[in-house]
Amino acid sequence: MMFSALVQGYLKPGMAVPSSRDLADQLGVGRNTVTIAYQQLVAERILESKQRSGHFVCLNFQIDSSESKTIRTTSKATTWGARFYIRPSAQRHLTKPSDWMNYSYPFIYGQPDAESFPASAWRECALRALSAKDASIWSQDITQQGDDAYLIDAIRQHILPTRGIMAQENEILLTVGSQHGLYMLAMLLMRQNHVIGVEEPGYPDARNIFLLQTQHIVPLAVDHEGVTLIRANECDYLFVTPGRQCPTGVTMSPQRRQNLLQLAEQNDSIIIEDEYDAQVLVQNTTIPALKSLDRHGRVIYLGSLSKPLAPGLRLGYIVAAPELIQELRHLRRLMLRHPNVFNQRVFALFIDQGYYHSMLRRQHQLHRQRGEILNKALKQYLPTWKPYALNGGSACWIDTAADIDTTVLSHYAANLGVFIESGQS
Repeated sequence: MMFSALVQGYLKPGMAVPSSRDLADQLGVGRNTVTIAYQQLVAERILESKQRSGHFVCLNFQIDSSESKTIRTTSKATTWGARFYIRPSAQRHLTKPSDWMNYSYPFIYGQPDAESFPASAWRECALRALSAKDASIWSQDITQQGDDAYLIDAIRQHILPTRGIMAQENEILLTVGSQHGLYMLAMLLMRQNHVIGVEEPGYPDARNIFLLQTQHIVPLAVDHEGVTLIRANECDYLFVTPGRQCPTGVTMSPQRRQNLLQLAEQNDSIIIEDEYDAQVLVQNTTIPALKSLDRHGRVIYLGSLSKPLAPGLRLGYIVAAPELIQELRHLRRLMLRHPNVFNQRVFALFIDQGYYHSMLRRQHQLHRQRGEILNKALKQYLPTWKPYALNGGSACWIDTAADIDTTVLSHYAANLGVFIESGQS
């Protein structure tokens, strides 16, 4: 077994191997058997013994490629490609360099400034969540409900009202991010004959998720009032980002919102509203969510708790009719049972103590300041370039001159320590 691991490259030169006692326990054999085997491998200069440290793969151990190939092909290998029903890897998607945080000026979409993370407040809430009282809740596998009632109540009382939404406990479901919610909705509701309307330009992975269910995707153009409705009457489902359109940043006008709701009522269609960034806007905060205007239960609302704070925490929610939430809860149980309950409790404390809204206020100020600096710099150095909607969100979409290839531009900028994302991606 060990020789096979060495030949196939699973054990690299210089790597430590298990102690004779541990390996004997793993294999269920006597320790002497393992000791003899190790001695043989040392004699063959495959392993070397270091006093008080154990056994290691010899640094000069070399693999015979023909022998490796023989071992790897002793049985007929499975052709996995022939078994794939879908190929997500073949879809068009955004790619980001793994070292983007090392750039001097990383203008990267969807990533807040790590230095603005309220570490002390989060640490305080995490320590409180470790109390015996709180631990008795989050340490359990709450399969039936899956959601911390404390967090659901915090969302109902402190988050949704700021967007004009009133909801009951049975109208809210927690997710591991709004994209998880979108995937569940597509899996539960959409079929091959359904037509899905998506914004163009829009969120690429929303389109990718829908394409797993149906090939009937209708692009809906975006103007200065948000998504246009010329082709919306063709759609069974409409995915929109009215609070801050992704990626242009346009906020949908009140009249366009009313028109969209009327169209959905006339065509018996469903609207999926993703307010991924609305919490961090510094303008247009008086315009409520589309869901708040919904009188017929046709709007499904997706929100994110973690995005403005720390996207890696992966926590969001869905607001919808109780019947839909119930089925989504059962579907979620089959996928991942429930989101991390400890993080749920920490988030609940973080919101209830007022830290969440304090963090949002600081982000409002930070985004406003940076937006003003960016706008001034564009006017001074690139006067022909126009920010599409510099309204204080976490990103800015810029229209460049027609002859500018932004993909090429992004490569040049990267060499100067500036990371920007091309709209052609």
